Amino acid sequence: MSGLTREHLEDFLSVAERRSIQAAARETGRSRATLQRRLTELERILDAPPLLQRGPGQREGVLTLAGEALVERAKAMLRGWDQWIATTRDEVGRQHEQLRIGALGGSLDLVVDLLVEMRDERPELAMRVLELPAGELTERVLDGHIDLGFGTATAEGLPKGLAFLTLGALDFVLIAPKRLSKRLPIAPRISDLDDVPLVVPRSGALRELLERRYHERGLPLRPVAEVESTPRMVELVSRGFGVAVVSRFRLAFTPPGVVVRSLADGPAPLRAGVFTRKEAARRPIEAELIARARARYRSIARRAR
Repeated sequence: MSGLTREHLEDFLSVAERRSIQAAARETGRSRATLQRRLTELERILDAPPLLQRGPGQREGVLTLAGEALVERAKAMLRGWDQWIATTRDEVGRQHEQLRIGALGGSLDLVVDLLVEMRDERPELAMRVLELPAGELTERVLDGHIDLGFGTATAEGLPKGLAFLTLGALDFVLIAPKRLSKRLPIAPRISDLDDVPLVVPRSGALRELLERRYHERGLPLRPVAEVESTPRMVELVSRGFGVAVVSRFRLAFTPPGVVVRSLADGPAPLRAGVFTRKEAARRPIEAELIARARARYRSIARRAR
């Protein structure tokens, strides 16, 4: 299959998913001429009949039998390519000691001091740290861009190809500025928050848990603010903007003046931990960081009680 490129397969799948070159061009930003040329080249390279057919006057096309057969094979080829890239990064990275770390905004507080310590102990240690949203964190671990991803997981399973090393459980509490805490009982329920300004994360596991718990109580989730990270949530609460549901772990980093309330029916606990790729061999430097993170988590969790 000389001449076949990743772009051929990606562009074909974009068109196949939408059944329209025009729609694929609009979604991907590529020109219709480029997508049409890629389809024509792909048919030539594979010595295949037309992959997509469209009748006169029809805006959407229909995948031919050849097109249908290529869809799953193209996906498998791209998965194989991504896996090869990830394992190649692993092999090249082993030629010199380095740490490539990803972390959710709230999880970065757990590891940043540890990384400073390790860098001071090993000035030659190459290090790269990325703060990422939840979905992108796991993607970057899977594609080999980062070695360890510090974040949270639910009990509902992991994306295929990922492993998760648990550091500890994360149960939840409510934090509030003093002026708003007067409107709340000592152990509020979700229903008590219906008319209180609420600060929530824009996405991620906690956001999903909150939406589920509000839905179970027959209440709409109507936040006054949606932000990217837990530290930003805490900042807005400390400035009096609203209340927020955070992990008890976060109390170790909460500024003075913030009132804590136990939630009588808060979200189910999450697990704090480290995402890794299942097939990736763990290097000594990675194992050392995980061990230090586990010890630090336990220390911070004791302070937050």
